[in-house]
Amino acid sequence: MKIYDEHDNYGRRLNKILEKAEGERTAQKKRRRIALVSVLSSAAALILALNLALFVPYTVGGYNISAYKKSEYYALMNEIGSLNCTKPRRTNNFQEAFRAIFGAGAAGAEAPGFDTNLEGDPSGGALPDEGEPPTSDQHYEEVTNNQVQGVVEGDLLKRSDKYLYYLSYAPATHYIEDVLNENGDKQVFDRTDPAKLILNIYTVSGEKVNTYEISDEAPYAYNGYGERREMYLTSDCTKILILVSYYDGEAKALFTRIFGIDVSDPTAPREFARTSVSGDYVSSRLVGNTLLLISNFAVTRNPDFAEQRQYLPAVNGEIVPMADIVLPEKPTSARYTVLSSFAADTLSANDCEAYFDFSEDVYVSAEHIYTTREKVVRAEYTGGCDPLPPSVTYTEIACTSYDGMSLTYRGEVSAIGTIVDQYSLDEHKGVLRVFTTGENYATGRTTCNLWCFDLSTFEQIAAEEDFAPGESVKSVRFDGDTAYACTAEVTYYEVIDPVFKFDLRDYRNITFKKTDTLLGYSLNLVKFFGGTLLGIGYGDRFEELKIEVYSSGENKVDSVCQYKLIAGFSKTFKAYFIDAESGLVGLQIDADDSHKSGYLVLRFDGYHLVELTTVENVGTELDDARACLIDGTLYIFGCTSTGECVLNKVEV
Repeated sequence: MKIYDEHDNYGRRLNKILEKAEGERTAQKKRRRIALVSVLSSAAALILALNLALFVPYTVGGYNISAYKKSEYYALMNEIGSLNCTKPRRTNNFQEAFRAIFGAGAAGAEAPGFDTNLEGDPSGGALPDEGEPPTSDQHYEEVTNNQVQGVVEGDLLKRSDKYLYYLSYAPATHYIEDVLNENGDKQVFDRTDPAKLILNIYTVSGEKVNTYEISDEAPYAYNGYGERREMYLTSDCTKILILVSYYDGEAKALFTRIFGIDVSDPTAPREFARTSVSGDYVSSRLVGNTLLLISNFAVTRNPDFAEQRQYLPAVNGEIVPMADIVLPEKPTSARYTVLSSFAADTLSANDCEAYFDFSEDVYVSAEHIYTTREKVVRAEYTGGCDPLPPSVTYTEIACTSYDGMSLTYRGEVSAIGTIVDQYSLDEHKGVLRVFTTGENYATGRTTCNLWCFDLSTFEQIAAEEDFAPGESVKSVRFDGDTAYACTAEVTYYEVIDPVFKFDLRDYRNITFKKTDTLLGYSLNLVKFFGGTLLGIGYGDRFEELKIEVYSSGENKVDSVCQYKLIAGFSKTFKAYFIDAESGLVGLQIDADDSHKSGYLVLRFDGYHLVELTTVENVGTELDDARACLIDGTLYIFGCTSTGECVLNKVEV
């Protein structure tokens, strides 16, 4: 900006001064802008660096088994980690600092190595040998309705020609006791009586010989598990084998305990051995001198892979080697089905096989053990607007052969649907037959199916699918080339109950007949008096007991007679006394006011089921009732809630 004319000297000097001052102000503004941009750029860079340091996510936690790459169990550990370990999570340094300040814990660390040389079973082992093996002049008498001849099942009642053995159970009890000391002062004691297994021994005339109690140092070891106890009497009648689940508080895991009791002198029984197998007791069988045991072992949540007992099963303290573990494709649970074999006279372990996944029902033939597991398979989703494809439930059946010393995995088959119990499976002349209940997704209704597999190839050779549309298989019984299946459709108004008879002589041409529509359904089917079929189950409603006899002719199956009563009853097949030769059937009932409660005894006379008697005061536990017939006298055993054994004798 000029003030004076340019020809004026004073004015020219003044303009130059003003121009210089203006330049200085412009330069100063430029320097301030540069400084501000520099500061802002530095701040932005710092903020970006802090964000990168604090908030960029990374993966922590989960399991790390890199230390075990050379272990034979590495692949198995990887499956366990994906199924049973906390999944890796996304985090950043800010979250970790915040967690550290407030004590939320640290991320997972790498696992250390482990020692594979483990000590023996901490819960016990074989007791010292005491001289020559005992001998006996007794003869074994079978009282259990075994599914397969020669394959003995565990039960609460066993007998010889001279003695009866009944296994009762007393849960742990806790109480407060007041005691006066020597000075007369009252002292209060908090006491616990441990849970006990009680072996009650009687002569065949009903005279009590001995009461032998088995307990554990841990007061609640068998509490809640003793209800599923079972026992065997060896063929030479010198030993009792008792099996029961128990919880080990120190290991925080379930085990199956086996006790060996020497009863060569029933007046003085003694424990000769005990051993343990990882997992909850599922089932067992005694074949000759071989005891077969099946248990389910669940892996500890987030196991420490340095502690093998947390994720690997053990038999008598010995970890099962990987060579004896079958690892299926895409297992669905971190559990094992453990099959172990023992010498019945010493309880020494013969062999073991373990299947990585959970099994439920077990069927044992004269040569094979079949374990089952359910598997749900869903077709691949195509995306878009298509609906989710339906899932299909399969029963996978693993086959293991056994002999006196070894267990060998043979293979497996898959059948669409689920089975109801062990009686849904049967092996006959090299063919495995299986009844299942599935679902027809086209109609939305259930289906009843029969599948047949060739055991030499494990291929399906025949099937009878959807033979009872809309119904479910409720009970099955095989008899050589014949199979019986009771199905039911349960609606709001009624329960429809036909019984089917299948002719399996020609797998290329399976035929079947069925009864007319009946009400109710049978939980169990068994061959009965005069070639008939006996069913025990529900009547018109679930509060009603129905016992029914069916005729089994060449061309049809008919209902001959029924006995109905409003009463509670056991759903356990072994709790029923069934003597086909004499036409007798018995079970304990809890009836309403129209009938007394007790042990109900019926006889089939060829035309009707006739009530003979109802014996009162037979104990409180419906599932624990057992009976056997000796020379026209029915011996009825029961158990009270405190473990006391009750014996009644009735002439029939």
